[in-house]
Amino acid sequence: MNQKVAVITGAASGIGLAIAHACAQRNMHVVMVDHDAKALEAAAKKLSHAFESKVLAAICDVTQPEQLQRVAQQTFDEFNQVDLLINNAGINGPFLPLWEIPLPQIESVMQVNLFGILHGIQAFMPFLFQQKVRGHIVNMASVYGLCSGSLVGAYAMSKYAIVALSESLYFDLKRLNKPVDLSVVCPSFVDTPLLKNSNSSIDDRLYQKVQNLMERGRSAEDVAEHILREVANKQFYILPDKEVKDYSEQRLQDILQQKVPSEHSLEKVMSWISR
Repeated sequence: MNQKVAVITGAASGIGLAIAHACAQRNMHVVMVDHDAKALEAAAKKLSHAFESKVLAAICDVTQPEQLQRVAQQTFDEFNQVDLLINNAGINGPFLPLWEIPLPQIESVMQVNLFGILHGIQAFMPFLFQQKVRGHIVNMASVYGLCSGSLVGAYAMSKYAIVALSESLYFDLKRLNKPVDLSVVCPSFVDTPLLKNSNSSIDDRLYQKVQNLMERGRSAEDVAEHILREVANKQFYILPDKEVKDYSEQRLQDILQQKVPSEHSLEKVMSWISR
């Protein structure tokens, strides 16, 4: 039996790096994809020294479809299969009311978070359809893909769209009986460098408060292990945090009862720290 292969975007830090580590720990070959060449080289070198699995580093901007197409071709030239494609790369965007966010910044968030995933799917899917093993795609959304809030409009728009993309893709794959499984992940706050990697204004008071909250969230390693366990169970919706289910249930009740959106606990926290 061939050794399994995992491709992870945004793999130089945060959840992506934790998933890469967890995959290598499971004796999988790993293709680490990131736009930060320096961080990627260091992370890939460290991982290859720690495990016997083959680790490939691919410098790639996920907003550029031809770059992901190149990564897909290189991956299949090297391994001839992909068992796991983790579309993880993402940025946060500014913490501002929607009417104050410059359109180019909203477009940047959508290009990385949403179109980065779409580019990954379109680059790898032809190979996944042709290979002999069944593949699995994991799209990284967020709690903000299931319930929104103030100051996160650009980010929430992109993550809601990822959930919709994943659900639509699931039905396409099922209708056409394609040999690819699918998951969408909606974690809550995770201790990652997401804000720093988003080129945010780290000196800003609000960013510092949100960063402090994230640092008290679940570890990236814990979330990565949860994701891979759920992938092994062929779980479509992966919700690492119980409160995400609570938020979703309340939102559904608001919709069914045609109420205004409820102020969930994350929104209360954001309202409090933004004062």
